[in-house]
Amino acid sequence: MKKEEVAMDDADLRLLRELQQDASASQTVLAEAAGVSPSLVSRRLARLKEAGALRAVVGLVDAQRVGLTCAAMIRVRLRDHSAANVRAFRDLVAGMNEATLCVALTGEADYLIKVIARDLPHFQEIVQQKLLRCAAIAHLESSIVLEHLKDTTALPLDTL
Repeated sequence: MKKEEVAMDDADLRLLRELQQDASASQTVLAEAAGVSPSLVSRRLARLKEAGALRAVVGLVDAQRVGLTCAAMIRVRLRDHSAANVRAFRDLVAGMNEATLCVALTGEADYLIKVIARDLPHFQEIVQQKLLRCAAIAHLESSIVLEHLKDTTALPLDTL
């Protein structure tokens, strides 16, 4: 199922770009960046939220500074692609607060999960107590993140 694109003009794109940089910006700052009046900002944001183009306005927490010092990427291959296995795996990931990203892939692995943990022992606990206990998983391979060279949530809206 393909999600329908949301019709946006240049002011909407400028508004979204500014929000990606600082979601706590005032209506006045957002209006200035978008080139519209402050009263239009709230209406545009409401329309973008209603249409699904703006999913949420959140604060980004620095994992290291709050004591979540271990990040890892885990490649998962399922035993088979039966509906029951896919559902079991998806339910598992949906319930894992430590999983901050999970995508289905082409290639040898079926899924890639990004996990954030307190430390290496906590990561080991996640793997052993959650992932390895899932009968739907045939194989997993993890890589500990040594350094974040780029870590952004900002989409390349300037390419639209």
